[in-house]
Amino acid sequence: MLQLDLIRVTCSAAKVASRYAVSRRTLSRHLTAEGTSFRQLSNEVRCEIACMLLANSDFPVSQIAGILNYAETSAFTRAFHRWTGQSPSAWRRTHQGRTG
Repeated sequence: MLQLDLIRVTCSAAKVASRYAVSRRTLSRHLTAEGTSFRQLSNEVRCEIACMLLANSDFPVSQIAGILNYAETSAFTRAFHRWTGQSPSAWRRTHQGRTG
């Protein structure tokens, strides 16, 4: 569900909580109990989607940034580097065409 929300619209903790008919605070408590946060979970999902698109498509990095609701390609590039230790282009060169 979170993956679809990230692709379709800007995702927020409030929107996800509403979708599951719980308060934002309740969502936060559940995530904390699982050892995570909404931001961490959101970043993990974005990273997974970005890696899938980089490995299995020829979309330019700027288009992938847009798909993931980044207003600027540079913001996506910085986030991706934080997640993986590599730029999106460098990561793509070593992973493109790999499956699984």
